Amino acid sequence: MKFACPHCGEKSFTPLQKAFAGSYRGMGKPCPNCGKRCCNGMEAIYFDAVISLIAFIIILIIYFKFDWSMKLQSSLIIGGIIIASLVISFIFKMFFGDLVPPIRKMR
Repeated sequence: MKFACPHCGEKSFTPLQKAFAGSYRGMGKPCPNCGKRCCNGMEAIYFDAVISLIAFIIILIIYFKFDWSMKLQSSLIIGGIIIASLVISFIFKMFFGDLVPPIRKMR
């Protein structure tokens, strides 16, 4: 499974390369064929924002509802939620959304 470069149209990006391409406002990753930079589109930014907001709300609920005597358990659950949100965002960037040219100008 490969993804097409928005500049040359060749399917040259693997899912792992696409996941590490960065956000729309970043520098992007150079295409192996044409050398122009590509990044994940706005879908990735919107998805990251939604996942982060959901994780933040769950963390606030856990923080205020758990008893302070269960400090270790709540800390582990909060850490697991943060890691899960990062992994879910990474997987979304790997398989969904399109590659677009970055808006950041290179020097």
